[in-house]
Amino acid sequence: MHPRLTSLAAASRSALARALDRLQPHARRLVRFLRLKALIRVVRRRKRLSVAAVAAFAALTVTVVLAFSGSDQSLLARTATAPEVEAQPAPVLAAEEILTATGVEGEFSFVLYDSVEDRYLLSYRADETHNTMSTAKLFIAIGALELGADPADIAKMISMSDDPIANSLWGVVGGPDLITELAGTMGLEHTTPSPEYGRWGDVQISASDMARVVEYVMTELPEDDRTVIVDAMEATTEHGSDGYDQTFGIPTAAAGRDWAVKQGWGCCKPDRFLVSAGTVGADHRYIAAVFGAFDETVSTEEQSAAEMTLVTTAVLRHLPE
Repeated sequence: MHPRLTSLAAASRSALARALDRLQPHARRLVRFLRLKALIRVVRRRKRLSVAAVAAFAALTVTVVLAFSGSDQSLLARTATAPEVEAQPAPVLAAEEILTATGVEGEFSFVLYDSVEDRYLLSYRADETHNTMSTAKLFIAIGALELGADPADIAKMISMSDDPIANSLWGVVGGPDLITELAGTMGLEHTTPSPEYGRWGDVQISASDMARVVEYVMTELPEDDRTVIVDAMEATTEHGSDGYDQTFGIPTAAAGRDWAVKQGWGCCKPDRFLVSAGTVGADHRYIAAVFGAFDETVSTEEQSAAEMTLVTTAVLRHLPE
């Protein structure tokens, strides 16, 4: 090869090597940036972090992007321009603190959901399944109204948690098939019918799915059907048709606020189960679903109800002012 060409080739290789050395740090930053974007997509799908946490991820994203804007400044210097985000407890950690502070003996799972911002404010054992008890009457009400049932019967079944009406409608609406159908329609992930045909109260559901059921009632039902069910939830009576005191949970904990609720209770499975699920606040924005299980050998009905109200009160303290 001609000496001049040899010299040029050597110079080119040297320049290329220097260029690759300069690009290597940026390549590493690009990999971190792409991994961060993938992580953010996962976070959005799970919807389990607070707005502050998502904002923190966004700030980090901006920082990495700025790293590609030039090579004259250090990454540390550019990081200083990212906005500071005040640290907030994650929904799960905040929920665990509630149970530690209250010192209750029952076993709980619950969620507090902001339907406007589409995020959980609190989430504790949100995907564990429990007996629906009488909250299953929301499924029955949806199916029965679609078939033209008497709105007065539906209202009584919801507000007074009337079992005879639910029993009479269960077969009409399709029983377990209704649960399977509506679980698919609503996108429920943990809801299954009881293997025993007539046991609508033994439908299995999670707190996260229960919140979705309430959201569906509030936002996706035909207006006439929604009005029947929601008005009945807002008119929940002090005692159910069987005489059970159904003021535990949301009705007492949300005193002074607007609320709409469906209560559930039952015993001997082998524990006592209580459920309080509904909306709190103006325009039905916030949805709470609280499940409690209590050892009947050590907890009376009154003690179980008191613990449900205590935990629900602590949950609702996390609502924005």
